[in-house]
Amino acid sequence: MDARKKNAREDAIWTERRKERERRCEWGVRSVWGRSPLMHEIHQVYEEYERVEEELRKEEEQLPQPLNIKAAEIAKKSRKEKGKKKKHKKKHKKSSNESEEEWVEVTAEMREAEAAREKLEEAAMIGPAIPDHLQQKHAALIDTTKRVNYGKDMLRGEAAAMASYIAQGKRIPRRGEIGLSSAEISEYEKIGYVMSGTRHKSMEATRLRKENQVMTAEEKRLLSGFTHDERKKKEEIVLQQFRSFIESKKGKN
Repeated sequence: MDARKKNAREDAIWTERRKERERRCEWGVRSVWGRSPLMHEIHQVYEEYERVEEELRKEEEQLPQPLNIKAAEIAKKSRKEKGKKKKHKKKHKKSSNESEEEWVEVTAEMREAEAAREKLEEAAMIGPAIPDHLQQKHAALIDTTKRVNYGKDMLRGEAAAMASYIAQGKRIPRRGEIGLSSAEISEYEKIGYVMSGTRHKSMEATRLRKENQVMTAEEKRLLSGFTHDERKKKEEIVLQQFRSFIESKKGKN
């Protein structure tokens, strides 16, 4: 009986609270929501706006005549320039197929502007990025002088960041994994936690495709570097044989 009375009392309390909430939603709370403006208040706002517009127009009319004419001429000139620009753009679109390519000299200022623009784009990059302390610590492992083709559908700087983590032998961070290092995330995954970057199938498929692209490109780059070194060694051996042969011929003569 006591349990039934307690449940009935709780039901009554919750019912009363629900009714109070409905009443407040219907009537509102003046101290929080305020009230809607009345019609005469709206008319007053419009009249005030029209009065200010009229005062501004009168002030413009009272300006000295030369200044007024000059302002009008400047406005007219700017309108003409805009019209010329639009016509020039239309003509350029029509004649773009017929015209030949023009060579433009690249100056130091243009290079600096391009570098600044790329830096801003990299700052707004979405995806895994190399932390500054890791970049300074492992700068020797990352070859920034060579441009590697990592395939399509990669964001700017994303593939290079992935490649740097691969070069360090670390787990590549995934979307949503913020505030933890690769080692910490790996430890959590070993325990059994599911990280936010591995929950969705589509995101997981995209991640696997990108990581495979980067790994394949890195393997090709390392293999090409290895074959280049081997070829260089063979060429050096052949050159050494030629040198020794020439030296022996000179000694006989």
